Amino acid sequence: MTKASVPQSPKRRFYFLILELTVLSAVGGGALYFAIDHQSQGTEQYAVSPSADGREGRGESVDEKGSIRKLSKIAWKPSLKTWRQRSLESLPLNQLLKELSLIPSMAPGEQTDAKELSLVTRWAAFHPEQACNYAYQAVFGGANDRLLKESVSVWARMDPISASRWASKLQSPILRDMAIGTVYAIWASSNHAGAMASLKFLPGFASRSSALSGITSASERDPKGALAWAEKLPGPLREKTLLQLFGSWMRRDPQVAAEWLAERPVEIQIPLVGKLASEWARKDPQAALIWSRAMAGGPLTGPQLAFGPVQRRAMDAAVGSFVSSDPEAAAVWMTTGSGREYFPQRVASIASSWTLIDPMSVAVWAAAIAKDSERNAAVGAISSTWTRSDPLEALQWIQGIQRASDRNTALSSFGSTLAASDPELAAYWSSQISERPLRNETLSRVVSKWKSINPGAAAQFVQTAPAAAFLRKKP
Repeated sequence: MTKASVPQSPKRRFYFLILELTVLSAVGGGALYFAIDHQSQGTEQYAVSPSADGREGRGESVDEKGSIRKLSKIAWKPSLKTWRQRSLESLPLNQLLKELSLIPSMAPGEQTDAKELSLVTRWAAFHPEQACNYAYQAVFGGANDRLLKESVSVWARMDPISASRWASKLQSPILRDMAIGTVYAIWASSNHAGAMASLKFLPGFASRSSALSGITSASERDPKGALAWAEKLPGPLREKTLLQLFGSWMRRDPQVAAEWLAERPVEIQIPLVGKLASEWARKDPQAALIWSRAMAGGPLTGPQLAFGPVQRRAMDAAVGSFVSSDPEAAAVWMTTGSGREYFPQRVASIASSWTLIDPMSVAVWAAAIAKDSERNAAVGAISSTWTRSDPLEALQWIQGIQRASDRNTALSSFGSTLAASDPELAAYWSSQISERPLRNETLSRVVSKWKSINPGAAAQFVQTAPAAAFLRKKP
């Protein structure tokens, strides 16, 4: 983050002015530092780590290459230390501020950015709010997000309450959410109950949601314990917390998560069961379908859902997720396996999802469906989906359809879909539908949309096109 690469905001220029004034007031301390530094050359060096109140203390020794324990755990590459052999993390406050005030004058690049990062995180150990204010303005002006995350992390380890209050007052929504999430991830890793208890003091739902995301990332070690605590929360906050905590666990081990959920009361199962079934079906559709009783038999161990509203919700979510994630496999299961009962209601969804992947293959599949109503549903979904992505290719396919009823269905979907972007072309091809009731119905929809875009052109079409004669007002 350099002056050349990021414009200096008024607030950030103010921070640099404060830094310069601070440095001038600490000239004596800086001179003393260099005198001591000169005398200490050739002897064993020590890392300096500030205590919670900002005072310095001797840390563990540094080897002759200058590798030391780093407060912010930044992986400092040796190639980035060319500006000074002594580690940035060992600088006293006055010299640190002096070095930081020189950042705008340095050439842009990785070395300068890394130096600024280490200086600001070191500053946060002395005066966290000042350092975080600086980092916020820098990131707001275009610096890497890591500058704010690392600074806030240092503060959160020392005083998470103050850090969370500061983060909740930031004006930028995206940076506020990032800062709050960082604070709560660190807070929850050391004091989960305290972090959760503090949520009620955060202003605004967005801030609490960001905090929950941070807590969730720190709860993976003990998901059952975190969920047990979340079950006791009131109403909407409980549902939001459960969904966030449950999400990462069910993606890692859906069967164990399902066994846990099966033992929960209905009010806990309802908001979670659909999400679990949907995610599980993306990972292992057969297991998810068996668990939700959409499929009978299989290798699943552990409890299945009892028949009822919760089970039906899970089944619907599992089947829907299977269709959207692997429509071709879902089509095979529903046409040749035990899923035949779901096919009439899902055929359009299968066709639409499959069209996004391979429209030619699904078109061949749809043409072979025996039942007229199911085939028409598939053809209409293919036409609509394909028209949205590539209307010219869709039209070429439609013109090659041999069965008249299928071609009429495809033209109707084509016209209805295209009307929003090209009503004139949509009207022309809708008028080519050979079945009069379907043609009139489609043209009515297209002309209605056309009138909202270009009423004059729509009126002219109605007055001149033979297929639109039924729309003309009788004298």
